[in-house]
Amino acid sequence: MAFTIDNIVSSVRLSDVVISPDGSKVVYRAAAALKTDCHSTAALWYTSDTSKPDSVKQLTSGLYNDTSPKWHPDGKSLFFLSDRHWQGGPKQVYKLSLDGPGEAALLNDLFKDKKREVGDFKVSPDGKYIAFSSADEPSAEEQKKESDKDDATVWGETTLNAKLRLYSLSVGTVRTIVDRDNVIFFTWSPDSKSIAFSTSSRPEIDANYHKTSLYTVSILPGSGAPSLKHILDNDRSAIDTAIWPFDDCLYAIQPYDPQSAVDADSVHVHALNSPLGGSYQGKAFYGGETEDVPSLLNIQSSEEEFAVLVNSGLDTRIDIINRKGIAFTLYSCKKSQSAFDNWDTKKINGEYIIAFIKSSGPNKEPPNLWIGKTNKKEVSTSPFAAIYAGKPSSQLSQIESLTKLSSHFAWVSENKLGKTEIFEWKGQDGVQLNGMAWFPSGVESTKLEKPLPTILVIHGGPYHLDKPQLIPSYESQSWPPYLAEKGYLVLQPNYRGGSGRGSKFARAAYHGMGTIEWSDINGMIDEAVKRGLADKDKLGISGWSQGGFLTAWGVSQTKDKFKCGVMGAGVSDWGSMVVESDVPEIEGRLGGAAPWLGSDARLAGDPIRHIEGIETALLIIHGERDLRVPVGQGIGFHRGLRRKSKYPDRHILVTYPREPHDFVERKHAEDVLRRILEHFDAWLK
Repeated sequence: MAFTIDNIVSSVRLSDVVISPDGSKVVYRAAAALKTDCHSTAALWYTSDTSKPDSVKQLTSGLYNDTSPKWHPDGKSLFFLSDRHWQGGPKQVYKLSLDGPGEAALLNDLFKDKKREVGDFKVSPDGKYIAFSSADEPSAEEQKKESDKDDATVWGETTLNAKLRLYSLSVGTVRTIVDRDNVIFFTWSPDSKSIAFSTSSRPEIDANYHKTSLYTVSILPGSGAPSLKHILDNDRSAIDTAIWPFDDCLYAIQPYDPQSAVDADSVHVHALNSPLGGSYQGKAFYGGETEDVPSLLNIQSSEEEFAVLVNSGLDTRIDIINRKGIAFTLYSCKKSQSAFDNWDTKKINGEYIIAFIKSSGPNKEPPNLWIGKTNKKEVSTSPFAAIYAGKPSSQLSQIESLTKLSSHFAWVSENKLGKTEIFEWKGQDGVQLNGMAWFPSGVESTKLEKPLPTILVIHGGPYHLDKPQLIPSYESQSWPPYLAEKGYLVLQPNYRGGSGRGSKFARAAYHGMGTIEWSDINGMIDEAVKRGLADKDKLGISGWSQGGFLTAWGVSQTKDKFKCGVMGAGVSDWGSMVVESDVPEIEGRLGGAAPWLGSDARLAGDPIRHIEGIETALLIIHGERDLRVPVGQGIGFHRGLRRKSKYPDRHILVTYPREPHDFVERKHAEDVLRRILEHFDAWLK
């Protein structure tokens, strides 16, 4: 078997794909998914021959945590964040020259002894500056208080707000250009003279769901123009992903309704230097109505265009959009047989180039780096000009073929995974739904001799989408191939409240816990039983985070339908979630209401209120330092099960020291994988 515990926990996660300015190189990050000691580690990989299959090489050692690579505009050097000066300590910016021998060096010795890390950084388009965010260094008084353990926390008071700073590559000096509030995100203007940025009142994530503001600031002192310009305020959802590709427009990823914290992602446009005109200012510009747009990129085009990633049902694609909102599809995963993320796109000398991390469950392909290019001859005429001339965008030149540049996860090829396919069914109101079905090893047809023991693996979020990917490294999304290889049919439902289907689908989660989403999930398992795929007497249920909540909710509503379940970092009481979670505004909108509002609406979706009579044997797993879903959610549900369920002795609670919401320690991950398999085997085989 290939999907062994050791293979899964030893795997890397691939991310941070960046194409060089001339398109000849690609760099990406391969991070150890789990820690074996106190420190996270990651290496940068690259290729200098994008036409040659399997041409990547490891660029940095992997002994340190190297992350967030970014090219200098001249393409000769690379900047990235690392802790190599202080392993496990605050990350700072490093520079690595690629046109000669030599090791990566700290950008400047000024950063060597810094106790506050760089949160993010971006190189100016002209290559003269690096803008970065970091908190102020602790004062002598603060350091003394910390060493003396005289460190009481006053909530709402902080010295950790991120400031926006500017490093001159020619002079080697740093100056702070924004010394107010907490900088969430920033992006350069195309002329390198200004920076757009958003702020919140505090660094805690909850502050992003209160008043946030968008500004621009000039980096040129005495330029005559106001240095700081206020653009807009938002009371519900901060702008944390945006680009400034044209002189007067900022394009940002925000909820379809920007005043909602529970909605589909879409592109919004904001005028910065001059009136934009039309009806788009502060409103959805592209996507969000029936599809979701989770990310966008500046592609270095001189033709006022940029790229977006679109989730449309189970399809993933890259669209190129101009400032008028006209678009064409550059690349699409065909027939929902694969999916990609961690992507980059450039337009160089009229040629579009894409690179991304792509995988496929149906094709049994693990994640790897792929690249594709358009044919220069075919794009000699602008695709937008063709659209204006009346040619359908579907007939325009698109990237059809890809080259695989890496060969990570060789052990997956040793696996004899069974059939993996898209599973479709209808909700109780007739809405078409979809998800993924993973069959056991050796099963290549849905015509079975007898139904299979079956496990639901429910995604978290709820704003998430289970695509036709293959995830070998440790996370809850790696459970399906792991469990399928052990003889189970595994079902992954994409229920309402998730992404990929636009605003109405996503907003079903608003005050909707324990309603239509559970009906959708229950409908999938019922349909699998009806088709003769799932054995109705051998059903299991599981999930992490929101999937953990839906596991708890499912067993509380059905009592004995599922023989066993695994509740991973799940919610059992929405009122206490609002009180204790690090995102109380979101939890209140999901669960119904905050306790201080005096409404009983929050009680409707509480699994803990429906424990009596549960027969399902539940394994509850939780990290003890989980800030998103505090460990009390699991402890409380276990206490209730031990007192009010039909069989109190069937339930097991396991908590893991030091673990946050998503586990990071290898030994703990090994234990989780071993326990969930033993639990399912004990009850379903």
